[in-house]
Amino acid sequence: MAAYDVIGDVHGSADKLIGLLDLLGYRVVDGAYRHPERTAVFVGDLMDRGPAQVEAVRIVQAMHKAGSALVVLGNHEFNAISYATPDPAAPGDFARTHQGRHGAHNTHLHRSYLDQVVEGSPLHRSHLEWFRTLPLYLDLGGIRIAHACWHPASLAVLDKWTTPDTPLSDAFVLEANTRGAEAFEAVEVVLKGPELRLPEELTWRDPEGTVRQSARLRWWDDAATTQAEAAMIPRGCTRPDGSHHPGLPDSPSDEAVRFRYGDTVPVFFGHYWFTGTPAPAASRAVCVDYSAVRPGFPLVAYRWDGEAVPTADRFVSFPAR
Repeated sequence: MAAYDVIGDVHGSADKLIGLLDLLGYRVVDGAYRHPERTAVFVGDLMDRGPAQVEAVRIVQAMHKAGSALVVLGNHEFNAISYATPDPAAPGDFARTHQGRHGAHNTHLHRSYLDQVVEGSPLHRSHLEWFRTLPLYLDLGGIRIAHACWHPASLAVLDKWTTPDTPLSDAFVLEANTRGAEAFEAVEVVLKGPELRLPEELTWRDPEGTVRQSARLRWWDDAATTQAEAAMIPRGCTRPDGSHHPGLPDSPSDEAVRFRYGDTVPVFFGHYWFTGTPAPAASRAVCVDYSAVRPGFPLVAYRWDGEAVPTADRFVSFPAR
């Protein structure tokens, strides 16, 4: 059986990536990090935010080309594709708009990557071409990989639009950026995670200052049945006016049931900015995103060797905890 090292969101933290690969026993051979017995699996979000995004992408892309790594698409790679895909219905604009208030927000989120790669450069174009070849999820038999959520109904929709080993088409990218379209909803779930829509009195402001009208669902938590248990509002968040946020009620949540992962095959994902000592998120679910781009937080991997039930002792962090 194959042995996999599932690695969390890198977000341009190339120094931590190099340190983690060294710690895991990968060495550079013919220009790419390789392991004699194992394969790395990246859960997406290689770029945006961090100080060395071009180098992080270079390292992972070389491993992917050499066959020493598998990579799934993260929401940030998909956003990068969308930001550069022209929209025929809006001449001069793109699938992920550059115009108006939303366009300014999109550009702000993407600016550090565009500056580092140099927007429109041959290197930028080569990144986008590679991003389009990455799968939206992986079923490796003993484990499953998705960036933000494993949801069979959403994966079935994506399968209508995508073909293995075929780059994502402009038609799919445009459809997946059309609010209300089936492909849009599927991408939102698989790459960004399902969310619970909140009433106006429960909207909140996140640490980056964005007012949120929804909260991410703990879809992996097989014990979560109420809104308070299933939805994620970080500690210390406030109402839009700056006052204390009261949290969510203990009323039942249909969304928690709708998206709950109930299979016995372990699923691995990133996206959620976990903190603390790495441990399985649930009996068959493992998040490997532990906020690596933040100063002082580690890049995390899970070393899978065929176990049906993930365990805390299989995590490896760099810097080591």
